[in-house]
Amino acid sequence: MASAARTTIKFLTYNVWSREHVAVYRRIRAISELIEQHDPDVIFLQEVTEYIHTLFQEAPWWAHYKTFSSNDKKQGDSWFYTSKVPQQTEYACLLLSKLAVEEVVYHAPPSPPYHPRSPQLSPRSPSPVRDAFHTRLAVAGPLPPDLLSNWVYRPRCPEEKESRNHYFWEPATWRQVRAATCCLPGQTPSDVRSMHRRGRAGLFLEHFDVNGCRNVVLGGDLSWDDDVDGPLPLGNGWVDAWSELQGGEGPGGWTYDAVANPMLRGCKPERKRPDRFVCKLMDFRLESIEVVGVEPISDVTHCDDDGNELPVLPSHHFGLLLTITSLE
Repeated sequence: MASAARTTIKFLTYNVWSREHVAVYRRIRAISELIEQHDPDVIFLQEVTEYIHTLFQEAPWWAHYKTFSSNDKKQGDSWFYTSKVPQQTEYACLLLSKLAVEEVVYHAPPSPPYHPRSPQLSPRSPSPVRDAFHTRLAVAGPLPPDLLSNWVYRPRCPEEKESRNHYFWEPATWRQVRAATCCLPGQTPSDVRSMHRRGRAGLFLEHFDVNGCRNVVLGGDLSWDDDVDGPLPLGNGWVDAWSELQGGEGPGGWTYDAVANPMLRGCKPERKRPDRFVCKLMDFRLESIEVVGVEPISDVTHCDDDGNELPVLPSHHFGLLLTITSLE
């Protein structure tokens, strides 16, 4: 029996900070508590070291998610192959989803419909309609470097009655959601790296446009600095979720906040938005967005390089929680 289509999908993105010497066990436990509290459907994690990965795997919520890592050899499944990923680094990005993506029916334009028992249109027999559809979605080309992406939501057709192998060709039901995350390099004293970030951001969005993805949520640490990099280069149909929901480019949405985050006391008092959700939604709409992980962890402190005792928060970045809602 087909599962009911979801009306809302919740996404969490978090740069968990690879600095393991700063109370890493307590910090990862605090992030796990935030995950249990907000119960996101899809999670993007950046700066995940091998040890941090192990700590997350020990959390009770971990077993409910399917995990994709930027250190894996291949992302995706047999139909929606994405690409091999760059060479392993000292930390990874993770994309986790608890939505039942394995329960899927592929949709394509009509004429003619395919049924598994149809002798004239078996899964292996030629079909210009089906082959064109699968070519566009299954072998659409490799992912751009630095990007981790996968399908996280592909609802089964409500009319499906016979089996999971039954195909229905209804373009109006293309409500799949593609999720992607990244962790782009930030500035250094000798190189602001703006050319790299601007080039990657444009390439990411172009990749999904060229491949005809209707619903995409790109979330992660873009290391974006509007004062240095300029406005985020959004193409037609793409929006910055915080700006869209909170009304323009006003204050707020700071995920690196040396004013509000006491763990960064002594750092340059900057308020930046390196972490963002950039979305293209044709079958969903933005519902809400909020900053999470803003409270210090009880009874945990650390000393900075000058010997000052400081509170400890889950990370040096705050997290972002986004909810989208189906238009139907």
